[in-house]
Amino acid sequence: MNFELISPSKEKWNDFVDNNNHSDIFQKYEMADVYNKTRNMGGIRLAVSDGEGKLLACMVVKMESKGFLKSLTSISIIENAPLYEGSEQGKKAADFLIKYYDIYIKRKALYTIVKTNKNKFLENLYKSNGYKQSDGLNFEINLDKDVEGVFKSIHKSRRKNIRRSEKKGVTVIEAEKDSLPGFYGILKETYDSINILIPDTSYFNETFNLMPNSVKLFLAKYQNTIIAGRIVLFYKHKVFDWYAGASSKYLGIFPNDILVWHVLEWGCKNGFKLFDFGGAGVPEKEYGVREFKRRFGGQLVKFSSFKKIHRPLTASFGAKFFSFYRKILENG
Repeated sequence: MNFELISPSKEKWNDFVDNNNHSDIFQKYEMADVYNKTRNMGGIRLAVSDGEGKLLACMVVKMESKGFLKSLTSISIIENAPLYEGSEQGKKAADFLIKYYDIYIKRKALYTIVKTNKNKFLENLYKSNGYKQSDGLNFEINLDKDVEGVFKSIHKSRRKNIRRSEKKGVTVIEAEKDSLPGFYGILKETYDSINILIPDTSYFNETFNLMPNSVKLFLAKYQNTIIAGRIVLFYKHKVFDWYAGASSKYLGIFPNDILVWHVLEWGCKNGFKLFDFGGAGVPEKEYGVREFKRRFGGQLVKFSSFKKIHRPLTASFGAKFFSFYRKILENG
């Protein structure tokens, strides 16, 4: 069969994604636009047809860089893709797409990271194309029950913290886009404390601009001050925990606990069936956040991720350079 690379319309792309059993929000057409409008990011859409216009496989790819010396820092991220028609033809198209991608991306990214979600075909596809496999952990919480049932699933100590937070006067609101600056300040404080870079604020602004019906911001307030926030994405039956932060000054009144509970409650009341906690580290390696997430009563699940280095020498040099650069910054 002669496969052909195509550029489907937004409607055709999203129709394919929406009707695919393996799809998630990161493969929506708009996500590539969000990436392209975000500082230090870029988005790529790749699609394959049967040569007669029938869409067989597609994927959105996120590009990230540190903003300077782009050639030393650019990486590529693929989430649960390519999506493919369930036929043998569709699976062959997915393989064709990855083989094309590996050639296409070589001059654009040092390496690619792929995350898959319980999809054996994709796991085998990436392994057969030279990607190195590793395991990751996550928690998934069942929301397909009444609100009381969801609350009772939470560990006793977490329920106690939620009640304490309420008694202290912490409230949770569903905020609009104009609250993003306040949330971003808290998010930056949180991530700076653990030396992790966060995306530019344009990432969140553009998500609200381009996907307003798929994103929700929850803020915890105390004495009229924003003390914590959580931003989630939602698609089909799932709520995805995206980014969260809390002011260290107020951790003693448990804003993170009450925020997670309100997100779960909102998801349950709005007909969602699953809450994806967005990752819990890797097996056999300490990860403090894992214990926090575990106590919300979810199921610990294992997923496969993959990595392929496209330019080994440049990647090695880039890693050494930024290790040196970070030490300079830390030493003032």
